[in-house]
Amino acid sequence: MDALIKSAKIISPNSPFHLKTKDILISNGKIEKIEDSILADCEPIEIEGLFVSDGWLDLFSVLREPGNEHKDTIKSLLLSAAKGGFTKVLGVSGTTPPLDNKAQVQYAKMNSAGNIVTLLPAGTVTEGQKGEEITEMYDMHLSGAVAFSDGKRTLSNPELLKRALLYTKPFGGKIITYCEDELVANNGMISEGKVAATLGLKVRPALAEEIAINRDLFIAEYTDAAIHITGVSSKKSVEIIKEAKVKGIQVTCDVNIANLFFTDKAVTSFEPNFKLLPPLRSEEDRQGLIAGLKEGVINAVTSGHTPQDIESKFCEFDNAEFGAVTLEATFKALYTVLKNVMSIEQIIALVSTSPSKILGISEKIEVGLEANLTLFIASDANEFKLADVKGVSKNSPFIGTVLEGEVVGVLSNNQLHLN
Repeated sequence: MDALIKSAKIISPNSPFHLKTKDILISNGKIEKIEDSILADCEPIEIEGLFVSDGWLDLFSVLREPGNEHKDTIKSLLLSAAKGGFTKVLGVSGTTPPLDNKAQVQYAKMNSAGNIVTLLPAGTVTEGQKGEEITEMYDMHLSGAVAFSDGKRTLSNPELLKRALLYTKPFGGKIITYCEDELVANNGMISEGKVAATLGLKVRPALAEEIAINRDLFIAEYTDAAIHITGVSSKKSVEIIKEAKVKGIQVTCDVNIANLFFTDKAVTSFEPNFKLLPPLRSEEDRQGLIAGLKEGVINAVTSGHTPQDIESKFCEFDNAEFGAVTLEATFKALYTVLKNVMSIEQIIALVSTSPSKILGISEKIEVGLEANLTLFIASDANEFKLADVKGVSKNSPFIGTVLEGEVVGVLSNNQLHLN
């Protein structure tokens, strides 16, 4: 694959060309030249206001194949990722059977090979995602698992989490936990608060998250091991993690894009696509999350991409499954929320440099390296439409929402995809 990118502002903190406007020539998938002006025998990519950055990485996309292909496939997941500007996605198990052994990890790797987007499988922490026995994580690590997570299933047994952190510590396996005390959550459907009081739906207090985060941080401190907390959603959770970082606990965390963009007021419509984990919370919590990003307490923004088929969502709010498809809208929603409070390079770091660092991946735009690039512009507002959703399932809460910014395309694995 050959390509010529013209007059693009480079966002790549590890590159000597960071924040410089250059032409970039890619030959056979590698960066051949980065200069002020390049002439080459290929069709140039030339758009006013073009940015090029290190390829984006999503830290939480639910994988449905094998076993739940009626919700999504590996092929359509990676198509959604490319549309959204991601060149890598961490595939968290939502499969049947789960990704709890090396054969399942190898299946995911084999069936995603050759795609423009790289699938990074996350093995489960426990067998069958049941929270009872830890898996053979080292075997999965050798087979290509880059992290370990039971997804949005809480590791309720503290002894099991302690063993998992100690088990993965020697080989640098990253444990990713979703924090929620199941007893306090009590199978609630929406966040506790003023909005919930008017709707009569069973509540899921932020307290459930905050208690569980405290517990996991104590265990991480005890084991002197690194832990990543996914889906932070309350202002108090941000404060707890901030204090832990000051103490020197090895913790990183992320926030789902939906919790940054929407509040619990959205559920007054009883639209099942707003039934999410973690649940949408108050405007005060949303502002607390934005403050956490500005201060560097929250390290990354994830899609939280969770495909659900029409039978799981086209029903009463009470009976609907949790989750939404969000990969295609993540950047646009993120830019819309943060464009007036953070610089473009700070915003892009939340989906590129920071998540890559969490997984121990180093990226930079430099001559001689493989091209792993995302092209985008800070465009005017436009409506996110059903046609923008590329996956099998269409359960996106962003449909009909006016968003800013646009992904132009991605270059990765010696392939080019333009939107």
